[in-house]
Amino acid sequence: MDPVAVIRTLWHHKLIVLPVLLVTALAALYVYTLAPRSYEAKATYAIVNPKIPTAAELEKNPELNTLNSDNPYLRSADSSLIAQVVGTRLSDDATGDALLRDGLSTDFTVQRPPASFLIEISAVSSSKEKAVATVKALGTRLESDLLAIQTVNGANERYLYTSLMIAAPDNATEQFSSRLRSLIVVLVAGVVLTFGAVSIARGLESSRLRIRSASPEGDRQKKARRRHQKDQDDLPVGGKLEELTIQDVLNPAEADQFFAANAPLAKTLKTSSNGKTPVKETSA
Repeated sequence: MDPVAVIRTLWHHKLIVLPVLLVTALAALYVYTLAPRSYEAKATYAIVNPKIPTAAELEKNPELNTLNSDNPYLRSADSSLIAQVVGTRLSDDATGDALLRDGLSTDFTVQRPPASFLIEISAVSSSKEKAVATVKALGTRLESDLLAIQTVNGANERYLYTSLMIAAPDNATEQFSSRLRSLIVVLVAGVVLTFGAVSIARGLESSRLRIRSASPEGDRQKKARRRHQKDQDDLPVGGKLEELTIQDVLNPAEADQFFAANAPLAKTLKTSSNGKTPVKETSA
């Protein structure tokens, strides 16, 4: 596609292109400055191993032997299993339903780095306060789920994993990427609308030209142009009257067969000018 031809076509339909571009610019300005923002809050929790009594402690304090130590996750060969289970429960649909009932954001993610005891929680909302409140609610649910899955057999708290907040959701940061994505969508839509409007305008223009050519007036104009072209083609070589001077008429070149064949024309012009030589610059 020739860029010059594209620009020429756009300029030809500027009465359509300029309003569309103006609307696109205003929409982009609104999206970038006045459209709703997106804020993200994050928190990171660590799952801490329980402090299991040693043999010396059991011997020194026999009462520890009476504590219920039946925590099913202590018997797992994979020590990170507890973090996997908590992350899975936190990502369940029931969590989203609970947040929705509390009027919080349902746009949240729960991530867990591989083979680690860390759980990362993030929430996105249109306000900072709502994003922070959502992450705090998810943290509270994490702690309750962590306790519930370990006490199914009534294990004592001495044998339970606990959660430790590493990064608190004190503030939410604005996501400029979401605003940029919205801006790109508006600009792309404006470009598509511009070329679509130009295509429609060109189609209508072509239709009008075909209708005009098919009318009787259009046929007469075509016939007149063909007659004019035929008259031009019938003239001898060098005899097409585009622009000639009086000198060319009075002293025709050998190739000017038309004026050479009408030599008396020079005498007539001289007689009309009382024998004076006409000015060379005068055009006939």
